[in-house]
Amino acid sequence: MRRWQILPSIFVLLLVCDEVTAGDREDVLATMDAIKTAWTSGDVDTAQKHFLPKVDNFDIDGGLLSPMGFDDARAAFAAGLKFKVQLIHNDVRVYGDTGILRGYQVRQVTPPGGTPINMTIRVSVVFVKQKGQWKVAHWHASHLTPPNPK
Repeated sequence: MRRWQILPSIFVLLLVCDEVTAGDREDVLATMDAIKTAWTSGDVDTAQKHFLPKVDNFDIDGGLLSPMGFDDARAAFAAGLKFKVQLIHNDVRVYGDTGILRGYQVRQVTPPGGTPINMTIRVSVVFVKQKGQWKVAHWHASHLTPPNPK
């Protein structure tokens, strides 16, 4: 008989725990959209607020793990860099206080005084929830081949 009392308790617990995380997926997507908006306007300071202080990344150049280059980005935008990005096919999975975003970005990067460079990349972004805010802990980007996700 005790077994039948425990099962409803577990069911209620599962419902309550699910409600606690309701909205986290949307919050991660909103944070990613805020980062996109900041980058496309050249506002590195606003973008950086959505990252942990010691965030690292694997960038599209295929290099080694390295810190995010916020200072380099500030200098590039100050010199006239233009950056456009479209986020497509984003999927978020939330595991407690960790969220993983996977998706694609269609980017157009125009170097100062240069011609636009178009690319499609894959991204995997690890978010961590701290004090109710989702922050990027790690960013991985790589070129997509072929360059047109369907």
